Amino acid sequence: MSVAGFVPRLASAVELRDWCAVFGEGHREVSGDPALPGALAARLLAEEGDGGPLRWAARANTPASRTLNDACARIVGAAELRRQAHDARIGFLRLFVAPPARRNGVGTALLARVAADARTSGCERIQATAPAGGPGEAFARAWGGVRELLRLELQEQRLDEDVLARCRELATCPDPARYEPAHWYGAAPDPLADSFGQVMSHVLDAPGATLQLAPRAWDRAAVRAWEAGMTGEHLLVTAALHRTTGHVAAATVTTVAAGRHDLEATAADRHDPEVTAASQHDTAVLPQHRGRGLARWIKAEQTLRLHARFPSVRTITATVNTRNLPMLAVNRAVGYRTITERLLLENPL
Repeated sequence: MSVAGFVPRLASAVELRDWCAVFGEGHREVSGDPALPGALAARLLAEEGDGGPLRWAARANTPASRTLNDACARIVGAAELRRQAHDARIGFLRLFVAPPARRNGVGTALLARVAADARTSGCERIQATAPAGGPGEAFARAWGGVRELLRLELQEQRLDEDVLARCRELATCPDPARYEPAHWYGAAPDPLADSFGQVMSHVLDAPGATLQLAPRAWDRAAVRAWEAGMTGEHLLVTAALHRTTGHVAAATVTTVAAGRHDLEATAADRHDPEVTAASQHDTAVLPQHRGRGLARWIKAEQTLRLHARFPSVRTITATVNTRNLPMLAVNRAVGYRTITERLLLENPL
Protein backbone atom coordinates (compact mmCIF):
# COMPACT_ATOMS: atom_id res chain seq x y z
CA MET A 1 0.00 0.00 0.00
CA SER A 2 1.30 3.47 -0.89
CA VAL A 3 0.18 7.03 -0.13
CA ALA A 4 0.85 10.00 -2.39
CA GLY A 5 -0.48 13.45 -3.10
CA PHE A 6 -3.51 13.55 -5.38
CA VAL A 7 -4.01 16.34 -7.93
CA PRO A 8 -7.39 15.98 -9.69
CA ARG A 9 -6.38 17.72 -12.94
CA LEU A 10 -3.39 15.38 -13.31
CA ALA A 11 -5.35 12.22 -12.54
CA SER A 12 -6.78 9.90 -15.17
CA ALA A 13 -10.55 9.68 -15.52
CA VAL A 14 -10.50 6.31 -13.73
CA GLU A 15 -8.36 7.63 -10.87
CA LEU A 16 -10.58 10.68 -10.42
CA ARG A 17 -13.69 8.50 -10.46
CA ASP A 18 -12.25 6.07 -7.89
CA TRP A 19 -10.99 8.82 -5.58
CA CYS A 20 -14.38 10.54 -5.69
CA ALA A 21 -16.20 7.26 -5.05
CA VAL A 22 -14.18 6.57 -1.87
CA PHE A 23 -14.45 10.17 -0.68
CA GLY A 24 -18.14 10.49 -1.52
CA GLU A 25 -19.15 7.28 0.25
CA GLY A 26 -17.13 8.18 3.33
CA HIS A 27 -18.62 11.67 3.41
CA ARG A 28 -22.11 10.18 3.21
CA GLU A 29 -21.40 7.86 6.14
CA VAL A 30 -20.18 10.69 8.33
CA SER A 31 -22.52 13.51 7.38
CA GLY A 32 -25.51 11.92 5.68
CA ASP A 33 -24.79 14.28 2.80
CA PRO A 34 -24.63 12.39 -0.51
CA ALA A 35 -21.69 13.48 -2.64
CA LEU A 36 -22.20 11.95 -6.07
CA PRO A 37 -18.86 11.10 -7.72
CA GLY A 38 -19.64 13.04 -10.90
CA ALA A 39 -20.67 16.20 -9.06
CA LEU A 40 -17.71 15.87 -6.70
CA ALA A 41 -15.28 15.51 -9.60
CA ALA A 42 -16.70 18.64 -11.23
CA ARG A 43 -16.24 20.59 -8.00
CA LEU A 44 -12.67 19.38 -7.53
CA LEU A 45 -11.67 20.37 -11.04
CA ALA A 46 -13.42 23.74 -10.78
CA GLU A 47 -11.78 24.81 -7.53
CA GLU A 48 -8.20 23.73 -8.26
CA GLY A 49 -5.54 26.41 -8.07
CA ASP A 50 -2.86 27.90 -5.88
CA GLY A 51 -3.75 27.88 -2.21
CA GLY A 52 -6.45 25.24 -2.62
CA PRO A 53 -6.95 22.09 -0.56
CA LEU A 54 -4.27 19.42 -0.27
CA ARG A 55 -5.38 15.92 -1.25
CA TRP A 56 -3.93 12.41 -0.98
CA ALA A 57 -4.74 8.94 -2.28
CA ALA A 58 -3.90 5.59 -0.73
CA ARG A 59 -3.49 2.77 -3.22
CA ALA A 60 -3.72 -0.96 -2.64
CA ASN A 61 -0.78 -2.96 -3.94
CA THR A 62 -1.74 -5.68 -6.40
CA PRO A 63 0.41 -7.95 -8.57
CA ALA A 64 -0.41 -5.72 -11.56
CA SER A 65 0.56 -2.51 -9.76
CA ARG A 66 3.83 -4.00 -8.54
CA THR A 67 4.67 -5.11 -12.07
CA LEU A 68 3.81 -1.74 -13.63
CA ASN A 69 3.72 1.23 -11.25
CA ASP A 70 1.85 2.65 -8.28
CA ALA A 71 -0.44 4.68 -10.53
CA CYS A 72 -2.05 1.40 -11.65
CA ALA A 73 -2.99 0.44 -8.09
CA ARG A 74 -6.59 0.76 -6.98
CA ILE A 75 -7.42 3.78 -4.80
CA VAL A 76 -8.75 2.60 -1.43
CA GLY A 77 -8.26 5.73 0.68
CA ALA A 78 -8.84 9.45 0.10
CA ALA A 79 -8.01 12.49 2.20
CA GLU A 80 -8.49 16.24 1.83
CA LEU A 81 -7.13 19.05 4.02
CA ARG A 82 -8.61 22.54 3.76
CA ARG A 83 -7.27 25.58 5.57
CA GLN A 84 -9.94 27.04 7.82
CA ALA A 85 -10.96 30.47 6.58
CA HIS A 86 -11.18 31.85 10.13
CA ASP A 87 -7.67 30.63 11.05
CA ALA A 88 -5.15 29.57 8.41
CA ARG A 89 -3.15 27.71 11.07
CA ILE A 90 -5.94 25.13 11.25
CA GLY A 91 -6.54 22.50 8.58
CA PHE A 92 -9.90 20.73 8.36
CA LEU A 93 -9.37 17.08 7.45
CA ARG A 94 -11.67 14.66 5.71
CA LEU A 95 -10.15 11.18 5.54
CA PHE A 96 -11.99 8.10 4.30
CA VAL A 97 -11.12 4.48 3.58
CA ALA A 98 -13.16 2.15 1.36
CA PRO A 99 -14.97 -0.41 3.58
CA PRO A 100 -13.18 -3.52 2.21
CA ALA A 101 -9.80 -1.93 2.94
CA ARG A 102 -10.47 -0.87 6.52
CA ARG A 103 -8.48 -2.17 9.50
CA ASN A 104 -5.47 -2.77 7.29
CA GLY A 105 -3.44 0.30 8.19
CA VAL A 106 -4.68 2.43 5.29
CA GLY A 107 -6.10 5.18 7.51
CA THR A 108 -3.00 5.22 9.71
CA ALA A 109 -0.72 5.58 6.69
CA LEU A 110 -2.88 8.33 5.22
CA LEU A 111 -2.96 10.21 8.52
CA ALA A 112 0.82 10.04 8.90
CA ARG A 113 1.34 11.48 5.42
CA VAL A 114 -1.30 14.17 5.99
CA ALA A 115 0.31 15.24 9.27
CA ALA A 116 3.77 15.44 7.72
CA ASP A 117 2.61 17.47 4.73
CA ALA A 118 0.40 19.69 6.90
CA ARG A 119 3.35 20.61 9.12
CA THR A 120 5.43 21.43 6.07
CA SER A 121 2.67 23.69 4.73
CA GLY A 122 2.49 25.64 8.01
CA CYS A 123 -0.55 24.07 9.71
CA GLU A 124 -0.40 23.96 13.50
CA ARG A 125 -3.62 22.07 14.22
CA ILE A 126 -5.91 19.65 12.41
CA GLN A 127 -9.67 19.46 12.94
CA ALA A 128 -12.00 16.68 11.80
CA THR A 129 -15.42 15.24 12.52
CA ALA A 130 -16.06 11.63 13.50
CA PRO A 131 -19.24 9.68 14.33
CA ALA A 132 -19.57 9.51 18.11
CA GLY A 133 -19.02 6.10 19.66
CA GLY A 134 -17.93 4.33 16.50
CA PRO A 135 -14.66 3.10 15.05
CA GLY A 136 -14.07 6.53 13.52
CA GLU A 137 -13.97 8.14 16.96
CA ALA A 138 -11.68 5.41 18.29
CA PHE A 139 -9.35 5.90 15.33
CA ALA A 140 -9.24 9.67 15.82
CA ARG A 141 -8.69 9.49 19.58
CA ALA A 142 -5.80 7.06 19.11
CA TRP A 143 -3.87 10.03 17.77
CA GLY A 144 -2.41 11.52 20.95
CA GLY A 145 -3.51 14.97 22.11
CA VAL A 146 -6.98 14.97 20.57
CA ARG A 147 -9.58 17.18 22.25
CA GLU A 148 -13.32 17.43 21.67
CA LEU A 149 -14.54 20.86 20.56
CA LEU A 150 -18.21 20.25 19.75
CA ARG A 151 -20.83 17.52 19.86
CA LEU A 152 -23.16 17.68 16.88
CA GLU A 153 -26.47 16.01 16.05
CA LEU A 154 -26.84 14.58 12.56
CA GLN A 155 -30.55 14.92 11.78
CA GLU A 156 -32.76 13.72 8.97
CA GLN A 157 -36.09 14.97 7.70
CA ARG A 158 -37.91 12.24 5.77
CA LEU A 159 -40.20 13.74 3.16
CA ASP A 160 -43.05 11.33 3.80
CA GLU A 161 -46.69 12.37 3.89
CA ASP A 162 -46.73 12.88 7.67
CA VAL A 163 -43.81 15.33 7.56
CA LEU A 164 -45.18 17.12 4.50
CA ALA A 165 -48.57 17.49 6.20
CA ARG A 166 -46.86 18.91 9.28
CA CYS A 167 -44.96 21.39 7.13
CA ARG A 168 -48.15 22.46 5.36
CA GLU A 169 -49.65 23.30 8.76
CA LEU A 170 -46.56 25.29 9.77
CA ALA A 171 -45.99 27.06 6.44
CA THR A 172 -48.19 29.97 7.46
CA CYS A 173 -46.66 33.35 8.10
CA PRO A 174 -46.88 34.07 11.86
CA ASP A 175 -47.40 37.82 11.21
CA PRO A 176 -48.64 38.50 7.65
CA ALA A 177 -48.98 42.22 8.31
CA ARG A 178 -45.24 42.47 8.98
CA TYR A 179 -43.65 39.69 6.88
CA GLU A 180 -44.00 38.04 3.49
CA PRO A 181 -42.18 35.02 1.98
CA ALA A 182 -39.56 35.08 -0.76
CA HIS A 183 -37.98 32.14 -2.58
CA TRP A 184 -35.15 31.86 -5.05
CA TYR A 185 -33.02 29.25 -6.75
CA GLY A 186 -29.38 30.05 -7.36
CA ALA A 187 -28.33 33.69 -7.02
CA ALA A 188 -30.26 36.05 -4.78
CA PRO A 189 -32.26 38.73 -6.63
CA ASP A 190 -30.26 41.96 -6.82
CA PRO A 191 -32.64 43.96 -4.59
CA LEU A 192 -32.27 41.34 -1.82
CA ALA A 193 -28.58 40.46 -2.04
CA ASP A 194 -27.37 43.05 0.48
CA SER A 195 -29.94 42.31 3.18
CA PHE A 196 -29.58 38.56 2.59
CA GLY A 197 -25.87 38.97 3.27
CA GLN A 198 -26.64 40.84 6.48
CA VAL A 199 -28.80 37.93 7.66
CA MET A 200 -26.11 35.40 6.75
CA SER A 201 -23.58 37.27 8.88
CA HIS A 202 -25.66 36.29 11.92
CA VAL A 203 -25.07 32.56 11.36
CA LEU A 204 -22.09 33.13 13.69
CA ASP A 205 -24.50 33.91 16.54
CA ALA A 206 -25.21 30.17 16.93
CA PRO A 207 -23.35 28.31 19.71
CA GLY A 208 -20.00 26.97 18.50
CA ALA A 209 -20.29 28.58 15.05
CA THR A 210 -17.06 30.55 15.45
CA LEU A 211 -15.18 27.24 15.73
CA GLN A 212 -16.33 26.28 12.25
CA LEU A 213 -16.89 29.49 10.31
CA ALA A 214 -14.91 32.61 9.59
CA PRO A 215 -16.18 36.06 10.54
CA ARG A 216 -16.72 37.90 7.28
CA ALA A 217 -18.35 41.00 5.92
CA TRP A 218 -21.29 39.59 4.00
CA ASP A 219 -21.57 42.40 1.49
CA ARG A 220 -22.95 41.91 -2.02
CA ALA A 221 -19.56 40.77 -3.36
CA ALA A 222 -19.26 38.16 -0.60
CA VAL A 223 -22.75 36.86 -1.33
CA ARG A 224 -21.97 36.52 -5.04
CA ALA A 225 -18.67 34.77 -4.31
CA TRP A 226 -20.43 32.33 -1.96
CA GLU A 227 -23.09 31.60 -4.59
CA ALA A 228 -20.45 31.06 -7.26
CA GLY A 229 -18.75 28.52 -5.01
CA MET A 230 -21.78 26.23 -5.10
CA THR A 231 -20.29 24.23 -7.98
CA GLY A 232 -22.22 21.06 -8.79
CA GLU A 233 -25.14 21.93 -6.52
CA HIS A 234 -28.60 23.46 -6.82
CA LEU A 235 -28.97 26.27 -4.27
CA LEU A 236 -32.40 26.95 -2.75
CA VAL A 237 -33.22 29.80 -0.38
CA THR A 238 -36.44 30.66 1.43
CA ALA A 239 -36.58 34.01 3.20
CA ALA A 240 -38.89 36.15 5.31
CA LEU A 241 -39.09 39.73 4.01
CA HIS A 242 -39.87 42.61 6.33
CA ARG A 243 -42.71 44.42 4.56
CA THR A 244 -41.85 47.90 5.87
CA THR A 245 -38.24 47.86 4.66
CA GLY A 246 -38.39 45.22 1.92
CA HIS A 247 -35.30 43.65 3.46
CA VAL A 248 -34.59 40.01 4.31
CA ALA A 249 -35.25 39.39 8.01
CA ALA A 250 -34.62 35.63 8.05
CA ALA A 251 -33.35 33.03 5.59
CA THR A 252 -32.66 29.32 5.29
CA VAL A 253 -30.38 27.61 2.76
CA THR A 254 -30.61 24.11 1.26
CA THR A 255 -28.60 22.45 -1.50
CA VAL A 256 -29.39 19.53 -3.79
CA ALA A 257 -26.50 17.82 -5.55
CA ALA A 258 -26.45 18.03 -9.33
CA GLY A 259 -26.59 14.53 -10.78
CA ARG A 260 -24.54 13.20 -13.65
CA HIS A 261 -27.21 14.19 -16.19
CA ASP A 262 -27.48 17.85 -15.18
CA LEU A 263 -23.94 18.91 -14.31
CA GLU A 264 -23.79 21.02 -17.46
CA ALA A 265 -27.32 22.37 -17.14
CA THR A 266 -27.89 26.10 -16.96
CA ALA A 267 -31.61 25.95 -16.25
CA ALA A 268 -32.35 25.83 -12.53
CA ASP A 269 -35.12 23.30 -12.97
CA ARG A 270 -32.94 20.58 -14.48
CA HIS A 271 -32.62 17.75 -11.98
CA ASP A 272 -31.36 14.18 -12.03
CA PRO A 273 -33.80 11.61 -10.58
CA GLU A 274 -30.87 9.65 -9.14
CA VAL A 275 -30.47 12.40 -6.50
CA THR A 276 -32.61 11.40 -3.50
CA ALA A 277 -31.17 13.51 -0.66
CA ALA A 278 -30.63 17.20 0.04
CA SER A 279 -28.57 19.07 2.61
CA GLN A 280 -29.89 21.72 4.98
CA HIS A 281 -27.29 24.41 5.66
CA ASP A 282 -27.57 27.72 7.46
CA THR A 283 -30.69 29.26 8.95
CA ALA A 284 -30.46 32.72 10.49
CA VAL A 285 -32.78 35.43 11.79
CA LEU A 286 -31.81 39.04 12.44
CA PRO A 287 -31.72 39.71 16.21
CA GLN A 288 -34.55 42.26 16.12
CA HIS A 289 -36.86 39.73 14.43
CA ARG A 290 -36.22 36.72 16.66
CA GLY A 291 -38.82 35.04 18.86
CA ARG A 292 -41.60 35.42 16.30
CA GLY A 293 -41.60 31.96 14.71
CA LEU A 294 -39.86 33.01 11.50
CA ALA A 295 -37.31 30.19 11.45
CA ARG A 296 -39.96 27.50 11.82
CA TRP A 297 -42.12 29.12 9.15
CA ILE A 298 -39.39 29.48 6.51
CA LYS A 299 -38.02 25.98 7.15
CA ALA A 300 -41.49 24.49 6.65
CA GLU A 301 -41.86 26.57 3.46
CA GLN A 302 -38.44 25.44 2.28
CA THR A 303 -39.33 21.77 2.71
CA LEU A 304 -42.48 22.14 0.63
CA ARG A 305 -40.73 24.14 -2.09
CA LEU A 306 -37.91 21.63 -2.32
CA HIS A 307 -40.34 18.71 -2.51
CA ALA A 308 -42.27 20.38 -5.33
CA ARG A 309 -39.19 21.23 -7.37
CA PHE A 310 -37.17 18.06 -6.70
CA PRO A 311 -39.73 15.25 -6.25
CA SER A 312 -37.04 12.54 -6.27
CA VAL A 313 -35.53 13.89 -3.03
CA ARG A 314 -36.67 11.73 -0.12
CA THR A 315 -34.59 13.08 2.77
CA ILE A 316 -32.95 16.30 3.94
CA THR A 317 -30.03 16.09 6.36
CA ALA A 318 -28.82 18.72 8.81
CA THR A 319 -26.10 19.04 11.44
CA VAL A 320 -26.85 21.00 14.62
CA ASN A 321 -24.72 21.70 17.68
CA THR A 322 -26.26 19.93 20.67
CA ARG A 323 -26.04 23.25 22.56
CA ASN A 324 -28.11 25.09 19.94
CA LEU A 325 -31.42 24.42 21.68
CA PRO A 326 -33.55 26.89 19.67
CA MET A 327 -32.58 25.33 16.34
CA LEU A 328 -33.02 21.81 17.69
CA ALA A 329 -36.57 22.78 18.67
CA VAL A 330 -37.27 24.30 15.24
CA ASN A 331 -35.99 21.20 13.47
CA ARG A 332 -38.06 18.86 15.62
CA ALA A 333 -41.14 20.94 14.85
CA VAL A 334 -40.71 20.47 11.08
CA GLY A 335 -40.04 16.74 11.33
CA TYR A 336 -36.29 16.26 11.74
CA ARG A 337 -35.16 13.33 13.84
CA THR A 338 -31.73 12.56 15.22
CA ILE A 339 -29.86 9.80 13.39
CA THR A 340 -26.60 9.92 15.27
CA GLU A 341 -24.12 12.26 16.90
CA ARG A 342 -20.72 13.25 15.65
CA LEU A 343 -17.80 15.05 17.20
CA LEU A 344 -15.67 17.96 16.08
CA LEU A 345 -12.16 17.00 17.20
CA GLU A 346 -8.87 18.88 17.13
CA ASN A 347 -5.28 17.75 17.41
CA PRO A 348 -2.07 19.82 17.56
CA LEU A 349 0.61 18.86 15.06
